[in-house]
Amino acid sequence: MSILTAAIVGGIIGLLVAVFTYFAKEQRFNSVLRSIKEPGMSYAALYHYATPSRYRKSFKYFDSYGILYLVGKMLYYKTSPTAVPMSFDLEHCSVQQEPDWRWLKWFSVTTHVGEKHYFNSHKMGAFKNDSGETLKGLRAIEAAKLS
Repeated sequence: MSILTAAIVGGIIGLLVAVFTYFAKEQRFNSVLRSIKEPGMSYAALYHYATPSRYRKSFKYFDSYGILYLVGKMLYYKTSPTAVPMSFDLEHCSVQQEPDWRWLKWFSVTTHVGEKHYFNSHKMGAFKNDSGETLKGLRAIEAAKLS
């Protein structure tokens, strides 16, 4: 097999993996979203979640991905349709934007006992990652906290 043929095959395989990953994440988002029964949801998006021990690791920098959603002054993170969501009472938590890392925007939620949880919602682009949803989510959470 020539180098050119190998490069073309590699490119096609890479494109197929990217398309499959995108559709798998969309399917997961939709199935988890359908499982949420709390009324009054004002924001929901697909996010990556990292514990302090995983955040900033060089190889895998998040623990899971799922839906981060907002109901009133409660913030939830749910990874599967059957999982019990993590919950954060925004009246007793602090939320702050973290310094950019790996060209991504992150924010953290710190509980009243000092546990820190990191969130990022980046979309892979061809040449650049897009963390716009992370900033949109942070603004929604800050607005809910102030209301």
